[in-house]
Amino acid sequence: MIDTLWQLLEVVVNFYQGIIISDYVYSILGDRKKRSFFKSGGIVCAFILTFTISIINYFINFEGVYLCVYIGIVFVYSLICLDGKILKKFFVSSFSVIFISIITSLVANFFALLFNKSVNNIFLHQGLERFISIVVCQLIILYVYKLTLGIFKKENKNDLSNREWILILSVLFISVVIAGFLTLTSTQNVPSNTRLVIVICIAGIVLINIVTVYLVIDLSKKNSVIKENEMLRMQQVYQSNYIENAKAQYEIIRKMRHDIKNNYIVIGSLIKSGNIDKATKYINDNIHNFTLFANVINTNNDVVNAVINYKSAIAQELEIEVSIITVLDFDGISDIDLCSLISNLFDNAIEACKKMNSNKHIDFSIKKDESVYYFSMKNTIGHSVLEGNPELNTTKKDKIIHGFGTKIINDIAKKYNGAFDYYEENGYFICSIILKNK
Repeated sequence: MIDTLWQLLEVVVNFYQGIIISDYVYSILGDRKKRSFFKSGGIVCAFILTFTISIINYFINFEGVYLCVYIGIVFVYSLICLDGKILKKFFVSSFSVIFISIITSLVANFFALLFNKSVNNIFLHQGLERFISIVVCQLIILYVYKLTLGIFKKENKNDLSNREWILILSVLFISVVIAGFLTLTSTQNVPSNTRLVIVICIAGIVLINIVTVYLVIDLSKKNSVIKENEMLRMQQVYQSNYIENAKAQYEIIRKMRHDIKNNYIVIGSLIKSGNIDKATKYINDNIHNFTLFANVINTNNDVVNAVINYKSAIAQELEIEVSIITVLDFDGISDIDLCSLISNLFDNAIEACKKMNSNKHIDFSIKKDESVYYFSMKNTIGHSVLEGNPELNTTKKDKIIHGFGTKIINDIAKKYNGAFDYYEENGYFICSIILKNK
């Protein structure tokens, strides 16, 4: 009966650790399709781990040499279901498994020192010492995982570089080798003072790894912020130049629109005089100028006029049909923010339509309800964008220069206490932005 209870306890502990490990990697990496822990296969991974650990524990007392098997199971789960770089997946899978092993060794050595027993006795003897060590071990595992999970969640979405992941992986595996030798030494009949040194060393290894992870991620976050700020600064310089150039082009367009009146006078005169052929030829010679202005808008904001008219002209040159509805005034929203928001929306929509062979259409609208502005950009798509790229990460080769469009839009929405959302509907990709007038 006692043996059965102990076996049941071991299975429960193994399942607990399987859940902890699976949930840990899920929480850090996230499901690539935004599914819940259960739907992403986390429970399946936990059951596989439980079964594997239980089988291995049945044949041997200390499963440290089988860490690679456990890491492999978790790594396969992360590859199939979870998001992130391969090196990050490998690190998180390794970290989640290895720390359980190191903490188990630390607790076993501590209680062996406390009760003046051998480590093998703590692992094998079905007594109070083993029960206490098991409970304490699981509590420490839970605490360490919550602590490190909090550190990982401070990491920004730019992620660590491969060099940084290799650095912390090196520290982790060097620690494993050292901890492994210390654990093997501790299974021998060693004096109390030697065991105390082993406990201190293993505890130091745990702290070193926690501190290393924190420092590398913190430094990477700061470096990423510096790079991002530099890119945003470059974006602002570009936008300032872009506004000036767009304004100049818009002035040209306004002058050309003024010339239309004279064109109508010429055509009317030719028709009245009976020169139908000359009137037809005159229209054909100038038809390109007429089509340029099909979607020209004229609000009370020169920046909005410049950006929309310029982007519309680019879209029409690419044979993209453009439909625009807008309000006249934009009180409370800075010209720079309007330029950034509208130009990024158009750039993304045009880029998407360029990939299509036909049915290229952009529908852009700006509406206002009291002090709230509603921006909507719709563009046709040939297949689902979000299914393969839910985070809208850039697909361009130079990811450092590109890939800030969605973040800029989101930041502008937050700046004006608004909201930013994107979804797909009836063959369209739709971006919806709400800005509240300050």
